[in-house]
Amino acid sequence: MSSSETKPNVIVIGAGGVGVIAALSLFYCNKSEVSLVVRSDYDHVTNEGYKILSCDYGEYENWKPHHLYKDVHHAIEEDPNRFYEYVIVTTKNIPDGPVGSRVPTIIKPIMENQLVQHPDKKTNILLIQNGIEIESDVLATFDKSKYNYNMLSGIQIIGSTKIGIGIINQQGHEHLSVGSFNASDIDAIKAAEKFVGLYLNEGLNSIEFDERVRYSRWKKLLYNAAINTTTALVGLDVPRTLEFAKNKKSTEMEIYKPAMQEIVNIAAAEGIILDEQFIEFFTNITRNIMFKPSMCVDVQKHQLMELEVILGNPIKLAEKYNVETPILKMLYNLLILVQCKLKEEKGLIKFDETTARLADS
Repeated sequence: MSSSETKPNVIVIGAGGVGVIAALSLFYCNKSEVSLVVRSDYDHVTNEGYKILSCDYGEYENWKPHHLYKDVHHAIEEDPNRFYEYVIVTTKNIPDGPVGSRVPTIIKPIMENQLVQHPDKKTNILLIQNGIEIESDVLATFDKSKYNYNMLSGIQIIGSTKIGIGIINQQGHEHLSVGSFNASDIDAIKAAEKFVGLYLNEGLNSIEFDERVRYSRWKKLLYNAAINTTTALVGLDVPRTLEFAKNKKSTEMEIYKPAMQEIVNIAAAEGIILDEQFIEFFTNITRNIMFKPSMCVDVQKHQLMELEVILGNPIKLAEKYNVETPILKMLYNLLILVQCKLKEEKGLIKFDETTARLADS
């Protein structure tokens, strides 16, 4: 038997700082056959592999997983009969972006192919992405009475960035927690527990089964909703946002901590209690690391941000629960302007300067 027949097949869609390290962790563990969808760097990586600078795994030159594909269609064309037990999505989650970049659109070819080729096998969709309420688009698109799948959630704490073509720099140790979006779904729980075994490299990375993934998503949102967003607005790494502040305190005391407190309040309104010590923890976690969070990197690369899943969705929930969020709303409304600037650069929206109005689409 070939290795692909004796080991489960896993496909990672999204080859940024998170996706490449996820593929590397799976590959290093050597308990699965790893495919990676690379998209823009495909030709370079096919020829030269990745250069990876990792605080967990050391330095790699010319690294490749078992299979590389330029898109999902390419993966299916190369081997239409291959069953992917785990479909891992690590792309940016941008529901306000182009239709083709949305998660249901990206994974639909695999879901359709597996429905035809392997109708009796259950696909495990694992979203290792930022934000809250991110599963709703997938569940709305793929009716579970037709498609045979589990919804899994992955929350990754890592400082990993793509810094050049085929170059990944991982500065922060990886901690991944994986669980079922539906805490009572036994099949999904078993699939999440199995994935932990496929991913764990003792002494190198950290992964755990998480029975409270909703809690963990709110917890990570403390950092992303406050710090990730602010760095994107001002174009600074985290230490500079703290050191450049009025009396070296205003950013921390008037933006970061109040914004995190608002997240704590929203989560509490739906019955999830986040210990307020996490506010101090996340304020300090990257204080001494020369690190630019993902949204800051996106803006500087002229790429769309994960604005709706990080700020838009929690603000909608706050409105539902009548929770006041003045800091989060200010960040959100300013970042909408930045997002629209990026959309205009990309030709996704048009501004008519003769009328000083948005042009009709």
